[in-house]
Amino acid sequence: MTSSVTRRLVPVAAAALVLLSACGGTDDDADAKKSAKASATPSATAAPIDRDQIACKSLTAADRAKLAGSVVDEIVAATGADGSSQCRWQSDKALIQVTTLPAKQWAKSLPAIVKQLESSGELKAGQDKKDLDAAKKLLAGADKFTDKQACDAFVTLAELGGEKKGTTTTVTTVPISQTESGISAQTCSAGTLTSIIYSVPGLKETKKIDRTVQQVLASAHKRVTRKG
Repeated sequence: MTSSVTRRLVPVAAAALVLLSACGGTDDDADAKKSAKASATPSATAAPIDRDQIACKSLTAADRAKLAGSVVDEIVAATGADGSSQCRWQSDKALIQVTTLPAKQWAKSLPAIVKQLESSGELKAGQDKKDLDAAKKLLAGADKFTDKQACDAFVTLAELGGEKKGTTTTVTTVPISQTESGISAQTCSAGTLTSIIYSVPGLKETKKIDRTVQQVLASAHKRVTRKG
């Protein structure tokens, strides 16, 4: 499966992602920083922050510093998809978000993502359409998948996208704001899907960064499934 299909199906459906502009701007761009800070501040109607939820306990301070290269300890409001646990940390230079949910809940979102891709007109003719057809066939009945079936589908989608056979983790670049990108990594095993998204100014995906985010994700996922 080509990246244009798989790289949307796997990360986009992992959670309801609220992408902030917190990582936009530079040290000389004070207005951008102020705007980012304001966007990170919970409004009067925002849901209260639950620091005891599993997602907030999935990353240590050392994990977050390893990703961002600096201290990122402030938790800000975040709203995940139904049935999920989502936690977001933010500083003036970094955004880190963890989402975890039962794999079958993730799978329920996939048919809608496929439909959106199909109607978007953004996919190229030929192989993209064949890949989309393969995804539709794979995900038939996804709303009734068990957690195991959902993780099996995750693996198959990753394999069709060019990952090694049996892989349970994917990493890709995602847009965070008009000027900044982030790294999105997901893993699915033990009936649970865990996702990490993080961004710092000027972030570019490299093999070293991929290894780092996979190591941090593995630690987070282990903590989640151990307590699940």
